[in-house]
Amino acid sequence: MQKFYDNYDSINQFTLSLDYHQNDVECSHCLKSDQFVSHGIIYKQHSISYSEKVGKRIFCSNRYGRNGCGKTFQLYIASKIPHLRYGAAELFVFIASLLANLTITESYQKATEQFETRNAWRWINRLMFTLTDYRSYLKVRGNPPWAPLGACSHRLRHLLPTLSRLAKMAGCPCQSYQQQRQRPFF
Repeated sequence: MQKFYDNYDSINQFTLSLDYHQNDVECSHCLKSDQFVSHGIIYKQHSISYSEKVGKRIFCSNRYGRNGCGKTFQLYIASKIPHLRYGAAELFVFIASLLANLTITESYQKATEQFETRNAWRWINRLMFTLTDYRSYLKVRGNPPWAPLGACSHRLRHLLPTLSRLAKMAGCPCQSYQQQRQRPFF
């Protein structure tokens, strides 16, 4: 099942036509294909007065005579990273700044315009955790033969060669990764 879409309208169009797609879309848990029901909108809260639609939920219904498994699936816009306050564009600025030999904290501040930088290290840890996925996506084994100049961190020595190959992709690599792999960037 496709989890990442170009925009909210394409998600909405898909969920409005779930009855039409009932033989094409199959639940990954119970393997039934005709039990999906649209289940609500996913919002990203930017401030008290402004929230943005970033996705929708669908539900493999086990109610009202249906015999699905009850599992809920979330469909997202590819430019938004699930469970992250910032989108793919901000994460790409962070990666590009790291590749331009800025420090981790300077890269985070440039990408998010925040002065509290403890989340920068969380981003680095999440990038390290998914490094093998990026390398399998790029079909790279081991470290590519590129040694970063300013990488004094052990983690950055492993991350930067792979991130440089991701950055060479057309458009925003985070968004492209999510659309092609149908997995969150991290």
